[in-house]
Amino acid sequence: MSQYIVSARKYRPNTFDSVVGQKHVTDTLRHSLLSNQVAHAYLFCGPRGVGKTTVARILARAINCENLADTGESCNACASCKTFDVNSSYNIFELDGASNNSVENIRALVEQVRIPPSQGTYKVYIIDEVHMLSSAAFNAFLKTLEEPPPYVKFILATTEKHKILPTILSRCQSFDFRRIPVPSIVEHLKSICASETIQAEEEALVIISQKGDGSLRDSLSIFDRIASQSKGKITYAGVLDSLQLLDYDYFFKMTDALMREDMTEVFLTLSDIQKRGFDGEAFISGYSEHLRDILLCKDTATATILTHGDKIKSRYLEQATAIQKSTLITYLDLANHCEIDYSRALNKWLHIEMALVRMCYMHRRVESEYVAPAMIEKKKPKQQSTVEKKSEPDFTTVNQQAELPSLTADSPEETESGIHKKESRIKSHNSDVLVVPRTETITTTPGDPSIPSLKGLGMLRQKAADLHAEEKKKVPELTLPPLLDFWDGYLERHTSPSFKQTMKEAVIQLGDAKTIIIRTGHQTGKNRFNAESDLFDGLRELARIPELQILVEIDPVLDNSRELEKPKKLLSDREKYELLSKKNPLMVTLREKLDLIPDQED
Repeated sequence: MSQYIVSARKYRPNTFDSVVGQKHVTDTLRHSLLSNQVAHAYLFCGPRGVGKTTVARILARAINCENLADTGESCNACASCKTFDVNSSYNIFELDGASNNSVENIRALVEQVRIPPSQGTYKVYIIDEVHMLSSAAFNAFLKTLEEPPPYVKFILATTEKHKILPTILSRCQSFDFRRIPVPSIVEHLKSICASETIQAEEEALVIISQKGDGSLRDSLSIFDRIASQSKGKITYAGVLDSLQLLDYDYFFKMTDALMREDMTEVFLTLSDIQKRGFDGEAFISGYSEHLRDILLCKDTATATILTHGDKIKSRYLEQATAIQKSTLITYLDLANHCEIDYSRALNKWLHIEMALVRMCYMHRRVESEYVAPAMIEKKKPKQQSTVEKKSEPDFTTVNQQAELPSLTADSPEETESGIHKKESRIKSHNSDVLVVPRTETITTTPGDPSIPSLKGLGMLRQKAADLHAEEKKKVPELTLPPLLDFWDGYLERHTSPSFKQTMKEAVIQLGDAKTIIIRTGHQTGKNRFNAESDLFDGLRELARIPELQILVEIDPVLDNSRELEKPKKLLSDREKYELLSKKNPLMVTLREKLDLIPDQED
């Protein structure tokens, strides 16, 4: 069996040009070499696996190169470069700060520094994980680090810069290495696949790069693990299966179901995820990232931040156009709270299900608070231990200028019906009057003069009946302007964006003196209007016509979706904007408010 070398070592960069994602560091070091201004001490800081030790080795070899190229690269042909390649150089020393962290180790290093190099020009000491040195070791190292012999160079590397003493930091030139972007890691993996004759899907390499979290070494370790079982072909599905990751299809499917308010599909998708053995925390965390990526795609400027491949990125852009930003922000807020409270939940999957239910019906959560104008809650009389008597209903009004006649009945049932009839008549007559029925409980005492007499009940009942008959004879004329004003007010108060859009596309008109016609473009709109009982109750109360009929009809002319032909070719950004503007005029308002300029056609 031949000796296997992992990709992180086999394809380790040996020149400044081959270093991935750290151009701001390599360019500065090359200029220092070419101008002969190499400092006596460098400090390389940054997360794991981003190339700190690699760049330190390349710099150490270039410092001792006898034939430095014009680009600042070592020649790889002189004696110094050859001995370095076979790890037999006498001038370059690598130390581990974790195992050489005592004062005695630093004292031994100081003694070695006093000896000049036997070959070459400089002695270079690379100390990795320098933050592991003790405080006493740092203090013993200060003098040598500040004023080393002219033939000595120090290169320190650390992942925890905050643990380095300020006195050490002030004596070094510090370089901050950053996390390597996903596209750069993908390109490096592609070059390795080409060298190893491995076929790999781009989406699979993107997933591997994302799991590396900015570390090239971690990404290469994941790549080696997957390549060893892929039989020469790395696929997207194979990477998901090997890393136990959720497919993006689940997130797209879940979002579509929430937008349709399809609770059945939401539960079925969540059940499928659970059956596949995925943890609930992994799902809610991944779904939060999915919603965040959709939010980025709402603007073309932030869409470039996405690190996904072109195929998945197009799906994000497509879903971003179908969901409103306010809805998306609410989804993100609910998912964030679910993730925060997940650890404290006893039934964790139920906790996630309830969060998804709130997302699904977020537009209807406050509908229970909306009370129709014709509905007034009646209060029940309190029970008392003494002899009680129900007085005539007392109507308390906000507008004290309106004088309201009292209404009585012989039985409690008649009293309730009389109250509601009286409420409807009075509220129709004067919309400024707020009528609230109040039932008083009076304790009877012998000889109390405040008790009303029952002799006039028949006369009062007959008077109320006459008033009601006269009110019926006064049938108001039905006109369109008040209906349009009520229609606009109801549209503003409603909380469902989908029903608001349906109302904007519909037309309300008068049929005859006792008919109101609502025309919509499709069956879905008709079903939505028939389910809005509050809308119909408000129209009947406004019209004050007992025999009023409200008809909902389908008019294909109002169906905006039929006017849009499906494109037979790929559309440009400008064409997509024009197509969406025809379907939803709010796109133009959004563009004007955000001061956006659509891309011009080539």
